[in-house]
Amino acid sequence: ISVFGIFLMRQFFKTVPDDLINAARMDGMSEFSIVWKVMLPTAIPALLAFAIFSVVAHWNDYYWPRVVITGDQDLMTPPLGLRMFKSDMDGNEYGPLMAAATVIVAPLVVAFLLAQRRFIEGITLTGMK
Repeated sequence: ISVFGIFLMRQFFKTVPDDLINAARMDGMSEFSIVWKVMLPTAIPALLAFAIFSVVAHWNDYYWPRVVITGDQDLMTPPLGLRMFKSDMDGNEYGPLMAAATVIVAPLVVAFLLAQRRFIEGITLTGMK
């Protein structure tokens, strides 16, 4: 749970039309049923967006692991591992650096391509069916 996640979900739920909730109440749904059967399925695109933002943020984390991880290269995050290709004595090895950067970014690009349809659904749907 983060401040960004709370803000994102709050803003998303403010866009859900009140008519949708009122229609569910008129159909006799309890408040729990409204949350579980109406609001949660409507919020799936926002939840997926938050999940992707969180994964990318932790994947790209650089500063905190740089402070905590001092010698064990197995614990390094991908951007911190990229720093191993930069050497002050030998200069920069741009070929291996760019190859490693491509390998590091590839899973994020593939994940986005797989979730792209859900992003578009979240943008185009307003919750009314």
